[in-house]
Amino acid sequence: MIDSEREKIIQYLNYNISLEHSAIIQYLFHAYTIGDPEIENEIEEIAREEMRHLRMFAHRVVELGGKPSIFDRATVFLSAPTYEELMQLNIDAEMMAIEEYKRQREEITDQSTRKILARAIEDETSHSTIFKKMKDNLKSIAKNSSSEVDENMARVVQLLNELLQKQYKKILEHLFQSFVLRHKNPILSDEIEQKAIDQMKHFGWIAEEISEKGFSIDVSLPKATVSENPEEVIKYTKQEEIDSQNEYRSVANRMENPELSLILQRIANREIHYTDLERFLKNEDISERAASEIIRAFTVGSLFKKGG
Repeated sequence: MIDSEREKIIQYLNYNISLEHSAIIQYLFHAYTIGDPEIENEIEEIAREEMRHLRMFAHRVVELGGKPSIFDRATVFLSAPTYEELMQLNIDAEMMAIEEYKRQREEITDQSTRKILARAIEDETSHSTIFKKMKDNLKSIAKNSSSEVDENMARVVQLLNELLQKQYKKILEHLFQSFVLRHKNPILSDEIEQKAIDQMKHFGWIAEEISEKGFSIDVSLPKATVSENPEEVIKYTKQEEIDSQNEYRSVANRMENPELSLILQRIANREIHYTDLERFLKNEDISERAASEIIRAFTVGSLFKKGG
């Protein structure tokens, strides 16, 4: 592959990463806004497929010698007067992605990238059909326009949104680290990816609590810390987990709502310190089979607390 072709593909794929990133945030925001369990599950499944697209695009960027633009995001459209119009925003996003991916596929000759684009086009086409059905089903459902604000709850939600923003930041950092370390240190890469998946779940649990209380989640794009050195990644992650666990326990102890306190305590207890991982990575005698048993298969899992 000539350098000009490689650079063009990297540029296209990084743009696609920003599209997928925005779609994930937009779709989950809409799911939390609507609040219907069946619709939540359907939109969540679509968001999970968009995460897989982002992952495929990012891995291909790294394979081609580039760096994935995980910290960039296209425009997100979060609100509309009705649920029906809200769903049209998602239909528009899918149709735009389909058109863009088809154009890219026609302009490049690299077969590996063309296969990834073909998979994404197929998925996005299915997503648009699902969103159109949702739009029809949402015609009769009115948005809650209550303007009453519980000041005490507003303060709680502000605190939850601060935690949500920190989870969002950690997700982006760990996804980036996982992608760039994939070939340098695949075991660490897989572990960091699993960490990001846990944080996606935590993000979902907190976001759902906020939306159930009638408030909007803060999905503004956070400023992330970038590191590509394995030793620095482990050191940073170990300290981040200690700080995060202490913060969640502190906030949970101040919560008057027992259910909310339980969720925050659960997040704190799910933080796994990386001391053992560091020792494991330095063990030169570890077998490939033993490593594979420790590293779990990739799965996003449910982003909603009822999914466990």
